[in-house]
Amino acid sequence: MSEEAGIAAILLGAGSSTRMNGVDKVVAPLLGRPLLAHSLDRLQETPSVGRIVVAASEHNVDAVRAVVSRNPAADKAVEVCIGGPRRQDSVCAALDYIGGAARVLVHDGARPLLSGALMRRAVRSASIHPAAVAAVPVKDTIKRANSAMVVLDTVPRQGLWSVQTPQVFDAGLLETAHRTIDDDVTDDAMMIEMLGREVTIFMGDYQNLKVTTPDDLSIAEAILRSRMGAEAS
Repeated sequence: MSEEAGIAAILLGAGSSTRMNGVDKVVAPLLGRPLLAHSLDRLQETPSVGRIVVAASEHNVDAVRAVVSRNPAADKAVEVCIGGPRRQDSVCAALDYIGGAARVLVHDGARPLLSGALMRRAVRSASIHPAAVAAVPVKDTIKRANSAMVVLDTVPRQGLWSVQTPQVFDAGLLETAHRTIDDDVTDDAMMIEMLGREVTIFMGDYQNLKVTTPDDLSIAEAILRSRMGAEAS
């Protein structure tokens, strides 16, 4: 393993998939393979990731275990745990499995377009910062509206970032955050912020989309086909 070895990766696959028309997105087919397998591949081939824990839900744990069994990694342990009702509950459950890792990487299993370049930036950030997140600058015009859908104002884009995963943390800091914060949060970085600790951004990837609807699957498939074509040329 590389000099940054010791990163434990948590791959989240316990979401409810409420906007997927009854399809569990993490095992939905994407170019003939379960969606979860694509990000699992990337984690398995990253030398600095020494251990992987996949958080599943009670209703999809058998399907997730089947994905893991079809994606063996000879040089690293891949385990499956049962997550909880909230994203942070799943991360907390997975933390019990990481052993003595110095750093933890958290990635959404619903983001199958994790690239090698993005993983390298995540690993680099993990070696420098106690908490860092992938993010991309906001491109769209952002307007704030009230409940009647009336525009109140236009928010300046300068300094606005759209946050993604992977996110990387000092293991002790992340564990402290999960022991201390019980508020509902949208990502682990928010918990670190609530502790008053600094979170750093590293450049994400505009193609690193999160699959939340069936249309997103079609977009992800088109991007993967484009990548495969570029690699073959």
